[in-house]
Amino acid sequence: MYKTCLLVLFISLNVSPILLGAVPDSLERENEWSLNQTLFEGIEAYYQTEWGKADRLFQKVKEEDPSDPRPYFFEAMMPFLEYFFIEQTPELANEFLEKSEIAVELSNERLEKSPSDTTMVLLLSGLHGYRGLVAADQKNHRVALSSGLTGFNYTRKLLSIDTDRADARIGRGMFYYMVGSIPSGMKWAANIVGLSADTEDGFSELKKAAESDTYIRNDALMMLMYLYTREEQFSNALHYAEQLTATLPDNVIFLYKKAEIYEQMGDRERAISTYKEIVELNNMQLKRVTNISRERIKKLEKKSYIGSK
Repeated sequence: MYKTCLLVLFISLNVSPILLGAVPDSLERENEWSLNQTLFEGIEAYYQTEWGKADRLFQKVKEEDPSDPRPYFFEAMMPFLEYFFIEQTPELANEFLEKSEIAVELSNERLEKSPSDTTMVLLLSGLHGYRGLVAADQKNHRVALSSGLTGFNYTRKLLSIDTDRADARIGRGMFYYMVGSIPSGMKWAANIVGLSADTEDGFSELKKAAESDTYIRNDALMMLMYLYTREEQFSNALHYAEQLTATLPDNVIFLYKKAEIYEQMGDRERAISTYKEIVELNNMQLKRVTNISRERIKKLEKKSYIGSK
């Protein structure tokens, strides 16, 4: 579904600028440390797709600091991940666009107060990128164009930042990949704005980000899994899917993607086994994933039965 979207060139980005791996030095007061601890616990629940728990924790953060865009970002990422990896419905798209708009507004306010805040640059780059991608897929061209171009401007700012931060590497990696994957007949468009990179540059940056010892590693692994699938390099995609599900065994979205990769590789037995893991987990916040997995099991078992005759 994403293969023909030229706007992807401009979306810059980072699946989750989690730049939350370290607490800023300025947070000296005990209540601020407590607030960040609550946020980190919410992020952990988010990655395990314990989204009911994550929602409760993010709500606490919002009550303590309504101007913090980070909990709003992760709340928006829940419908985005479901849309991105499971099912592209208008309902999920609209939910993401509505929730992410709040995160964009709060991030802009913080960046206006502190123009050198790298975290907000990364956050806005990713948010606008995701919004452009979803809006384009839903034929919402106004939002797609606006978000795509805004995300591109933040990406240019990101590229000027000399840092080895893992979150910045994810942003650069995604951007390099997208520039490098432009069809040869469209290279002139990139040359006009002075862009030059190849897909291997992108993979290299993402692989370095995947070596991080923070949750940013999960985001890099997720993008590597997605991009290698897009390239139809399924063995590489599976390598990163296995790393993700080993770290996050209860994340039913990543399990579902791994099962799909098994299907694409023609490994029905492992695909069925992985779908069954999802059914057994029976995630109450993601019932649709469970139901789709049941349907896939039936279809694959039927094919196996017919093939054995």
